[in-house]
Amino acid sequence: MKIGKFKISKTWIVVIIIILLIVGYYIIKPLFKSPTEGLVTEKIAKGVVLQEVSETGSVKSAEAIGLGFKAIGKISRVNVAVGDNVAKGAVLAELDLSQTASQLQSAKAALDYAKNQYNKLVNGLTPEDLKTYENAVTSAKQDLDNTYGGALNTLNDAYSSMYNALTVAVSVQNSYFGAMDQESIKVVDARNDIENSMQDAKTYIDNAAKNSDIDLAVSHASTALNNVFNDVKTIREQCEKGIYYSKVSSTDKTSLDTQKASVSTSLTSVTTLQNNISSYKIALQKAEDNLASKTVGARSEDVESYQSQINQAQANVDALQSQLNDNYLVSPIDGVVTEINIKKGQVVSPSQSAINMLSTKPFEVKVYIYEQDIVNVKVGNDVKIDLVAFPKQTFSGKVLSIDPAETIVDNVVYYEVTIEFPNQPLGIRSGMTADITIETNEKDGVLIIPKNAVTQIDGTETVQVVKNRKIENATITTGLEGNDYFELTSGLNEGDEIITGKK
Repeated sequence: MKIGKFKISKTWIVVIIIILLIVGYYIIKPLFKSPTEGLVTEKIAKGVVLQEVSETGSVKSAEAIGLGFKAIGKISRVNVAVGDNVAKGAVLAELDLSQTASQLQSAKAALDYAKNQYNKLVNGLTPEDLKTYENAVTSAKQDLDNTYGGALNTLNDAYSSMYNALTVAVSVQNSYFGAMDQESIKVVDARNDIENSMQDAKTYIDNAAKNSDIDLAVSHASTALNNVFNDVKTIREQCEKGIYYSKVSSTDKTSLDTQKASVSTSLTSVTTLQNNISSYKIALQKAEDNLASKTVGARSEDVESYQSQINQAQANVDALQSQLNDNYLVSPIDGVVTEINIKKGQVVSPSQSAINMLSTKPFEVKVYIYEQDIVNVKVGNDVKIDLVAFPKQTFSGKVLSIDPAETIVDNVVYYEVTIEFPNQPLGIRSGMTADITIETNEKDGVLIIPKNAVTQIDGTETVQVVKNRKIENATITTGLEGNDYFELTSGLNEGDEIITGKK
């Protein structure tokens, strides 16, 4: 075969064809290759997420249980002695109940009162109760009338103090401030303002004496006194400026100070009068409103309010009853008293060990739980117990207690957990190895996802999802973490296919 001037042998043609076939194979193969080839996949489905804590402990004879009061107080009774056998629920000792009992009695009285008030609201007032509300109105009105009755004396005194201030201001102005300088102008203006304020107050005081319009007179007198006080203060300040510092006599300066103090006293009296009138008006209005509200049918909002008071009083009673119960030290188990650390009259605190007991149950399981796992363990959790000496049996138990104090082992923090072990096999011995699994939480019928399928990318939980023959990253949210699975709360649906690993 010839191409131009070149001749290609059959051998080279075969070689070229083979090369083209090989290149084509590697180009075309990926087009038909499954994206999950070499990978392990799993479809999202519903299942159980079981959170467990597993550890190895040992069988122990029942140890002393330290009991203490939940409240601080003084011991009033110790009901047991060392060596006594006591049943679960027996009262071992008591604190002085007098204070809490007294508070409970008061709370019950408050509850009874709230109920009584509620019944009165719903059923209406008795004649005696109605008279009480009417008397309250009469008393409040009398207080207001008495205040009004003495108001003119206070107002007249106020006018006198303003008049005296004006007299001194005129004398000082005439004696020293006759020039046209800045100080004299201020003194003249202040004197004129004192006179105007005084006349305004007098007009309303005279009217009050004729038609009993006390409120308006008190208001104008308060304003006038405040103005006069500031005016006297202004005149007194000018006496210390420039030539007037040495020109105005100390006697006249003292007179101004005296008038300023007198006006201030009058202002205080009028302000007190004004406040008293306001307070007595409010008290009268409240008494009249109370009387009116009690003589009409109960409104729904009032009924709800009184019912709320009953509920609050009942809550106080319940809380104090709970506190009273805390004054009793009750045995949580059947056992034997091994040690008593308290005596009558002694003051104890919640952190103090009062009585130690030994459970009558022969064995318990003791196990140390790592600090990261202990936060999930609660008293009452179910426990599976496998004893090495009894390989064909699995026993059931419950978490009895968790030691609040840590135990350090090789610089690692652990907490001792005691596991109740009721159905014990014959031949069990103290010290036997026990593999325990504490069931700390469980969710059934939820979407689950293998833990090894979830990765963290920039703090976000991510999985690889197979969609349309492609592998994509998907953001998810997980809930409960189990031993092998997470609870899937969002991000994927049931039936979605995810990558869980490589083959």
